[in-house]
Amino acid sequence: MRTDTYLLRLGEVTLKKKNRSWFIKQLVKVIQPRIRDLDADLQVKHKKLLLKTEAPPEKVRDALSTVFGLVGISPILRVDLDMDTIKSTCLEIIRPYFGSNKTFAVKAKRVRKDYPMTSPEIQRELAGFLFENGLNLDVDLKHPDLCLSVSIEFTQCWISLETWPGLGGLPVTDRNRYGLLLSGGIDSPVAGNMIQRRGGYLEAIYFHTPPFTVESAKDKVIDLAEILARFQNGMKLHIVNFSEVMKTIKATCSEPYMVVLSRRFMIRVAERILRASHGHALVTGENLGQVASQTIENITVVNDVAALPILRPLIGLDKQDIITWARKMGSFETSIRPYQDCCSLFAPDEPVTRASSGSLLKEETALDVEAMVEQALAQTETMQLD
Repeated sequence: MRTDTYLLRLGEVTLKKKNRSWFIKQLVKVIQPRIRDLDADLQVKHKKLLLKTEAPPEKVRDALSTVFGLVGISPILRVDLDMDTIKSTCLEIIRPYFGSNKTFAVKAKRVRKDYPMTSPEIQRELAGFLFENGLNLDVDLKHPDLCLSVSIEFTQCWISLETWPGLGGLPVTDRNRYGLLLSGGIDSPVAGNMIQRRGGYLEAIYFHTPPFTVESAKDKVIDLAEILARFQNGMKLHIVNFSEVMKTIKATCSEPYMVVLSRRFMIRVAERILRASHGHALVTGENLGQVASQTIENITVVNDVAALPILRPLIGLDKQDIITWARKMGSFETSIRPYQDCCSLFAPDEPVTRASSGSLLKEETALDVEAMVEQALAQTETMQLD
Protein backbone atom coordinates (compact mmCIF):
# COMPACT_ATOMS: atom_id res chain seq x y z
CA MET A 1 0.00 0.00 0.00
CA ARG A 2 1.66 3.21 -1.17
CA THR A 3 0.83 6.25 0.95
CA ASP A 4 2.27 9.53 2.15
CA THR A 5 0.57 9.46 5.57
CA TYR A 6 1.42 7.47 8.70
CA LEU A 7 -0.56 7.17 11.91
CA LEU A 8 1.80 7.12 14.90
CA ARG A 9 -0.02 5.08 17.50
CA LEU A 10 0.29 6.18 21.12
CA GLY A 11 0.07 3.70 23.96
CA GLU A 12 0.62 4.55 27.61
CA VAL A 13 0.76 8.26 26.78
CA THR A 14 -2.99 8.33 26.14
CA LEU A 15 -3.68 7.22 29.74
CA LYS A 16 -2.12 10.31 31.29
CA LYS A 17 -5.34 12.35 31.31
CA LYS A 18 -4.49 15.88 32.54
CA ASN A 19 -0.80 15.42 31.65
CA ARG A 20 -1.45 13.86 28.25
CA SER A 21 -0.77 17.02 26.26
CA TRP A 22 2.59 17.44 28.01
CA PHE A 23 3.64 13.87 27.18
CA ILE A 24 2.56 14.29 23.56
CA LYS A 25 4.58 17.51 23.38
CA GLN A 26 7.64 15.64 24.68
CA LEU A 27 7.07 12.89 22.12
CA VAL A 28 6.94 15.45 19.32
CA LYS A 29 10.24 16.92 20.57
CA VAL A 30 11.82 13.46 20.36
CA ILE A 31 10.45 12.75 16.87
CA GLN A 32 11.20 16.06 15.16
CA PRO A 33 15.00 15.58 14.85
CA ARG A 34 14.46 12.03 13.51
CA ILE A 35 12.33 13.20 10.57
CA ARG A 36 14.33 16.27 9.61
CA ASP A 37 15.82 14.55 6.57
CA LEU A 38 12.45 13.13 5.45
CA ASP A 39 10.91 16.49 4.52
CA ALA A 40 8.05 15.48 6.77
CA ASP A 41 5.16 17.25 8.44
CA LEU A 42 4.13 16.04 11.90
CA GLN A 43 0.60 16.94 13.00
CA VAL A 44 -1.10 16.49 16.35
CA LYS A 45 -4.71 15.38 15.87
CA HIS A 46 -6.53 15.15 19.20
CA LYS A 47 -4.83 12.10 20.82
CA LYS A 48 -3.14 11.04 17.59
CA LEU A 49 -0.01 11.93 15.65
CA LEU A 50 -0.02 12.02 11.84
CA LEU A 51 3.19 12.05 9.83
CA LYS A 52 3.09 13.16 6.21
CA THR A 53 6.09 12.53 3.96
CA GLU A 54 6.96 11.34 0.46
CA ALA A 55 9.97 9.45 1.82
CA PRO A 56 10.13 5.67 1.23
CA PRO A 57 8.37 3.63 3.94
CA GLU A 58 11.59 1.90 5.00
CA LYS A 59 13.15 5.29 5.81
CA VAL A 60 10.12 6.30 7.85
CA ARG A 61 10.25 3.04 9.76
CA ASP A 62 13.97 3.34 10.43
CA ALA A 63 13.68 6.96 11.58
CA LEU A 64 11.07 6.02 14.19
CA SER A 65 12.54 2.66 15.25
CA THR A 66 14.18 4.06 18.41
CA VAL A 67 11.31 6.26 19.63
CA PHE A 68 9.87 5.24 22.99
CA GLY A 69 6.22 6.22 23.44
CA LEU A 70 4.95 4.76 20.16
CA VAL A 71 3.27 1.36 20.17
CA GLY A 72 2.88 1.20 16.40
CA ILE A 73 3.21 2.98 13.07
CA SER A 74 0.50 2.45 10.48
CA PRO A 75 0.65 3.55 6.83
CA ILE A 76 -2.86 4.87 6.17
CA LEU A 77 -5.05 6.05 3.32
CA ARG A 78 -7.37 8.98 4.07
CA VAL A 79 -10.67 9.01 2.15
CA ASP A 80 -14.09 10.64 2.35
CA LEU A 81 -16.67 9.33 4.82
CA ASP A 82 -18.88 8.09 1.98
CA MET A 83 -19.36 4.31 2.49
CA ASP A 84 -19.02 3.49 -1.22
CA THR A 85 -15.63 5.22 -1.27
CA ILE A 86 -14.55 3.35 1.86
CA LYS A 87 -15.61 0.03 0.30
CA SER A 88 -13.77 0.58 -2.97
CA THR A 89 -10.61 1.68 -1.14
CA CYS A 90 -10.67 -1.38 1.13
CA LEU A 91 -11.09 -3.63 -1.89
CA GLU A 92 -8.13 -1.98 -3.61
CA ILE A 93 -5.94 -2.46 -0.53
CA ILE A 94 -6.80 -6.12 0.09
CA ARG A 95 -6.99 -7.31 -3.54
CA PRO A 96 -3.22 -8.16 -3.84
CA TYR A 97 -3.72 -10.79 -1.13
CA PHE A 98 -6.57 -12.64 -2.82
CA GLY A 99 -5.67 -16.32 -3.06
CA SER A 100 -2.97 -16.20 -0.40
CA ASN A 101 -2.95 -18.37 2.72
CA LYS A 102 -3.22 -15.40 5.10
CA THR A 103 -6.01 -14.92 7.62
CA PHE A 104 -8.08 -11.78 7.65
CA ALA A 105 -10.24 -9.48 9.81
CA VAL A 106 -11.96 -6.12 9.57
CA LYS A 107 -11.90 -3.87 12.62
CA ALA A 108 -13.74 -0.57 12.66
CA LYS A 109 -14.14 2.22 15.20
CA ARG A 110 -15.91 5.55 15.24
CA VAL A 111 -14.35 8.70 16.59
CA ARG A 112 -17.28 10.55 15.09
CA LYS A 113 -20.20 9.12 17.06
CA ASP A 114 -22.95 10.63 14.88
CA TYR A 115 -21.87 8.53 11.90
CA PRO A 116 -25.01 6.65 10.73
CA MET A 117 -23.50 3.17 11.21
CA THR A 118 -22.09 1.62 14.37
CA SER A 119 -18.65 0.02 14.44
CA PRO A 120 -20.02 -3.59 14.24
CA GLU A 121 -22.29 -2.55 11.38
CA ILE A 122 -19.34 -1.06 9.49
CA GLN A 123 -17.35 -4.27 9.97
CA ARG A 124 -20.17 -6.48 8.69
CA GLU A 125 -20.86 -4.17 5.74
CA LEU A 126 -17.22 -4.09 4.63
CA ALA A 127 -16.57 -7.81 5.14
CA GLY A 128 -19.71 -8.71 3.19
CA PHE A 129 -18.72 -6.41 0.34
CA LEU A 130 -15.21 -7.85 0.15
CA PHE A 131 -16.40 -11.47 0.08
CA GLU A 132 -18.98 -10.60 -2.56
CA ASN A 133 -16.14 -9.21 -4.69
CA GLY A 134 -13.83 -12.20 -4.61
CA LEU A 135 -12.12 -12.20 -1.21
CA ASN A 136 -11.38 -15.82 -0.29
CA LEU A 137 -9.28 -15.54 2.86
CA ASP A 138 -10.02 -17.33 6.13
CA VAL A 139 -11.31 -15.11 8.93
CA ASP A 140 -9.44 -14.87 12.25
CA LEU A 141 -10.84 -12.15 14.49
CA LYS A 142 -8.26 -12.58 17.27
CA HIS A 143 -4.89 -12.94 15.55
CA PRO A 144 -5.29 -12.18 11.82
CA ASP A 145 -2.33 -11.96 9.49
CA LEU A 146 -4.09 -9.05 7.76
CA CYS A 147 -6.17 -6.62 9.80
CA LEU A 148 -8.06 -4.07 7.76
CA SER A 149 -8.42 -1.18 10.19
CA VAL A 150 -11.08 1.43 9.44
CA SER A 151 -11.36 4.53 11.64
CA ILE A 152 -14.22 6.99 11.16
CA GLU A 153 -12.67 10.32 12.10
CA PHE A 154 -14.47 13.68 12.24
CA THR A 155 -13.95 14.64 8.58
CA GLN A 156 -12.26 11.60 7.02
CA CYS A 157 -11.96 7.84 7.14
CA TRP A 158 -8.52 6.42 7.84
CA ILE A 159 -7.79 2.96 6.43
CA SER A 160 -4.74 0.80 7.12
CA LEU A 161 -3.74 -2.82 6.59
CA GLU A 162 -0.53 -3.12 8.56
CA THR A 163 1.04 -1.72 11.71
CA TRP A 164 4.76 -1.79 12.36
CA PRO A 165 5.39 -2.52 16.04
CA GLY A 166 6.74 0.29 18.20
CA LEU A 167 8.78 0.21 21.41
CA GLY A 168 6.01 1.31 23.77
CA GLY A 169 6.91 2.97 27.05
CA LEU A 170 7.07 6.73 27.59
CA PRO A 171 8.85 9.40 25.54
CA VAL A 172 12.34 10.26 26.79
CA THR A 173 12.44 13.71 28.37
CA ASP A 174 15.47 15.54 29.70
CA ARG A 175 13.39 16.68 32.67
CA ASN A 176 14.19 13.27 34.17
CA ARG A 177 17.98 12.75 34.17
CA TYR A 178 19.75 9.57 35.24
CA GLY A 179 23.43 8.70 35.47
CA LEU A 180 24.20 5.31 33.93
CA LEU A 181 27.35 3.53 35.11
CA LEU A 182 28.25 2.17 31.69
CA SER A 183 30.77 -0.61 31.15
CA GLY A 184 31.63 -2.54 28.01
CA GLY A 185 29.54 -5.56 28.97
CA ILE A 186 26.07 -6.75 28.06
CA ASP A 187 24.21 -5.69 31.19
CA SER A 188 24.66 -1.95 31.72
CA PRO A 189 23.50 -0.82 28.24
CA VAL A 190 20.32 -2.88 28.71
CA ALA A 191 19.76 -1.34 32.16
CA GLY A 192 20.08 2.12 30.62
CA ASN A 193 17.70 1.28 27.79
CA MET A 194 15.11 0.07 30.28
CA ILE A 195 15.24 3.42 32.05
CA GLN A 196 14.92 5.20 28.70
CA ARG A 197 11.76 3.17 28.07
CA ARG A 198 10.30 4.74 31.19
CA GLY A 199 11.08 8.24 29.91
CA GLY A 200 14.50 8.63 31.56
CA TYR A 201 17.22 10.74 29.90
CA LEU A 202 20.67 9.24 30.42
CA GLU A 203 24.14 10.59 30.99
CA ALA A 204 26.67 7.77 30.79
CA ILE A 205 29.65 7.47 33.15
CA TYR A 206 32.51 5.12 32.28
CA PHE A 207 35.45 4.29 34.57
CA HIS A 208 38.62 3.84 32.50
CA THR A 209 41.91 2.51 33.92
CA PRO A 210 44.78 3.22 31.53
CA PRO A 211 47.27 1.65 31.00
CA PHE A 212 45.63 -1.44 32.54
CA THR A 213 42.77 -1.19 30.06
CA VAL A 214 43.58 -0.34 26.44
CA GLU A 215 42.04 2.43 24.33
CA SER A 216 39.98 -0.12 22.41
CA ALA A 217 38.05 -0.79 25.64
CA LYS A 218 37.14 2.90 25.80
CA ASP A 219 36.24 2.91 22.10
CA LYS A 220 33.87 0.02 22.72
CA VAL A 221 32.10 1.93 25.50
CA ILE A 222 31.80 4.97 23.23
CA ASP A 223 30.15 2.75 20.62
CA LEU A 224 27.68 1.47 23.24
CA ALA A 225 26.93 5.01 24.39
CA GLU A 226 26.24 6.01 20.78
CA ILE A 227 23.70 3.17 20.51
CA LEU A 228 21.93 4.44 23.63
CA ALA A 229 22.13 8.03 22.35
CA ARG A 230 19.95 7.05 19.36
CA PHE A 231 17.04 6.52 21.75
CA GLN A 232 17.21 10.06 23.14
CA ASN A 233 18.69 12.31 20.43
CA GLY A 234 22.18 12.62 21.90
CA MET A 235 23.98 11.93 25.16
CA LYS A 236 26.84 13.08 27.36
CA LEU A 237 29.48 10.47 28.11
CA HIS A 238 31.77 11.12 31.08
CA ILE A 239 35.02 9.11 30.95
CA VAL A 240 36.62 8.95 34.40
CA ASN A 241 40.30 8.09 34.72
CA PHE A 242 40.04 5.66 37.61
CA SER A 243 43.56 4.24 37.60
CA GLU A 244 44.89 6.04 40.68
CA VAL A 245 41.82 5.14 42.72
CA MET A 246 42.18 1.46 41.86
CA LYS A 247 45.94 1.42 42.48
CA THR A 248 45.49 3.12 45.86
CA ILE A 249 42.80 0.67 46.96
CA LYS A 250 44.90 -2.30 45.84
CA ALA A 251 48.00 -1.04 47.65
CA THR A 252 46.21 -0.07 50.87
CA CYS A 253 43.20 -2.31 51.49
CA SER A 254 42.52 -6.00 52.00
CA GLU A 255 42.30 -7.81 48.67
CA PRO A 256 38.88 -9.47 49.20
CA TYR A 257 37.30 -6.00 49.52
CA MET A 258 38.67 -4.64 46.22
CA VAL A 259 35.44 -4.94 44.21
CA VAL A 260 33.09 -3.56 46.85
CA LEU A 261 35.43 -0.68 47.70
CA SER A 262 35.86 0.24 44.05
CA ARG A 263 32.06 0.18 43.58
CA ARG A 264 31.64 2.57 46.50
CA PHE A 265 34.12 4.98 44.92
CA MET A 266 32.39 4.70 41.55
CA ILE A 267 29.09 5.63 43.18
CA ARG A 268 30.64 8.61 44.95
CA VAL A 269 32.21 9.92 41.74
CA ALA A 270 29.15 9.24 39.58
CA GLU A 271 26.88 10.99 42.07
CA ARG A 272 29.05 14.12 42.01
CA ILE A 273 28.98 14.13 38.20
CA LEU A 274 25.21 13.67 38.08
CA ARG A 275 24.50 16.36 40.68
CA ALA A 276 26.24 18.88 38.42
CA SER A 277 23.58 18.07 35.80
CA HIS A 278 20.74 18.24 38.35
CA GLY A 279 20.14 14.51 37.93
CA HIS A 280 17.73 12.37 39.91
CA ALA A 281 19.19 8.86 40.29
CA LEU A 282 22.01 6.52 39.31
CA VAL A 283 21.49 3.40 37.20
CA THR A 284 23.64 0.26 37.23
CA GLY A 285 23.55 -3.06 35.40
CA GLU A 286 23.87 -5.10 38.59
CA ASN A 287 21.89 -8.31 38.83
CA LEU A 288 21.23 -10.09 42.12
CA GLY A 289 23.56 -13.07 42.48
CA GLN A 290 24.92 -13.04 38.93
CA VAL A 291 28.52 -12.76 40.19
CA ALA A 292 30.03 -13.24 43.63
CA SER A 293 30.15 -9.53 44.42
CA GLN A 294 26.46 -8.93 43.62
CA THR A 295 24.95 -10.25 46.83
CA ILE A 296 22.29 -8.33 48.73
CA GLU A 297 24.83 -7.63 51.50
CA ASN A 298 27.33 -6.11 49.07
CA ILE A 299 24.63 -4.14 47.27
CA THR A 300 23.55 -2.75 50.65
CA VAL A 301 27.01 -1.47 51.62
CA VAL A 302 27.44 0.10 48.16
CA ASN A 303 24.14 1.93 48.69
CA ASP A 304 25.44 3.30 52.00
CA VAL A 305 27.63 5.91 50.28
CA ALA A 306 24.89 7.27 47.99
CA ALA A 307 22.50 10.11 48.74
CA LEU A 308 20.70 9.70 45.41
CA PRO A 309 18.66 6.57 44.63
CA ILE A 310 20.44 3.76 42.78
CA LEU A 311 18.20 1.98 40.27
CA ARG A 312 18.97 -1.59 39.21
CA PRO A 313 16.47 -2.49 36.47
CA LEU A 314 18.04 -5.92 35.85
CA ILE A 315 17.90 -7.05 39.46
CA GLY A 316 15.49 -9.95 38.88
CA LEU A 317 16.28 -10.93 35.29
CA ASP A 318 18.27 -13.97 34.20
CA LYS A 319 21.08 -13.67 31.68
CA GLN A 320 19.03 -14.87 28.72
CA ASP A 321 16.42 -12.17 29.39
CA ILE A 322 19.17 -9.56 29.30
CA ILE A 323 20.74 -10.96 26.13
CA THR A 324 17.35 -10.98 24.39
CA TRP A 325 16.87 -7.27 25.21
CA ALA A 326 20.45 -6.48 24.12
CA ARG A 327 19.83 -8.11 20.73
CA LYS A 328 16.59 -6.18 20.33
CA MET A 329 18.15 -2.78 21.12
CA GLY A 330 21.18 -3.50 18.92
CA SER A 331 23.94 -3.52 21.54
CA PHE A 332 24.70 -7.23 21.83
CA GLU A 333 27.26 -7.55 19.03
CA THR A 334 29.17 -4.54 20.36
CA SER A 335 29.02 -5.78 23.96
CA ILE A 336 30.58 -9.16 23.14
CA ARG A 337 33.65 -7.63 21.49
CA PRO A 338 36.67 -8.71 23.61
CA TYR A 339 37.65 -6.26 26.32
CA GLN A 340 38.75 -6.05 29.95
CA ASP A 341 37.29 -3.57 32.39
CA CYS A 342 38.76 -2.36 35.64
CA CYS A 343 36.56 -4.67 37.73
CA SER A 344 37.80 -7.82 35.99
CA LEU A 345 41.44 -6.68 35.99
CA PHE A 346 41.54 -5.89 39.70
CA ALA A 347 39.13 -8.60 40.88
CA PRO A 348 40.48 -10.72 43.76
CA ASP A 349 40.48 -14.50 43.60
CA GLU A 350 38.09 -14.70 46.56
CA PRO A 351 35.99 -11.53 46.82
CA VAL A 352 34.04 -10.87 49.98
CA THR A 353 30.38 -11.82 49.45
CA ARG A 354 28.87 -10.52 52.70
CA ALA A 355 30.57 -7.24 53.43
CA SER A 356 29.32 -5.17 56.35
CA SER A 357 29.24 -1.41 56.77
CA GLY A 358 31.63 -1.68 59.71
CA SER A 359 34.22 -3.67 57.79
CA LEU A 360 34.07 -1.26 54.81
CA LEU A 361 34.43 1.82 57.03
CA LYS A 362 37.42 0.20 58.71
CA GLU A 363 39.05 -0.44 55.31
CA GLU A 364 38.39 3.15 54.22
CA THR A 365 40.01 4.68 57.32
CA ALA A 366 43.34 4.11 55.61
CA LEU A 367 42.20 6.10 52.55
CA ASP A 368 41.75 9.83 51.93
CA VAL A 369 38.33 9.25 50.41
CA GLU A 370 37.50 12.85 49.49
CA ALA A 371 40.91 13.48 47.92
CA MET A 372 40.59 10.32 45.81
CA VAL A 373 37.13 11.35 44.61
CA GLU A 374 38.37 14.85 43.74
CA GLN A 375 41.32 13.41 41.83
CA ALA A 376 39.03 11.19 39.76
CA LEU A 377 36.70 14.10 39.03
CA ALA A 378 39.64 16.26 37.94
CA GLN A 379 40.65 13.55 35.46
CA THR A 380 37.23 13.18 33.87
CA GLU A 381 36.69 13.81 30.16
CA THR A 382 33.19 14.64 28.91
CA MET A 383 32.06 13.89 25.35
CA GLN A 384 28.84 14.99 23.67
CA LEU A 385 27.49 12.23 21.45
CA ASP A 386 25.00 13.40 18.83
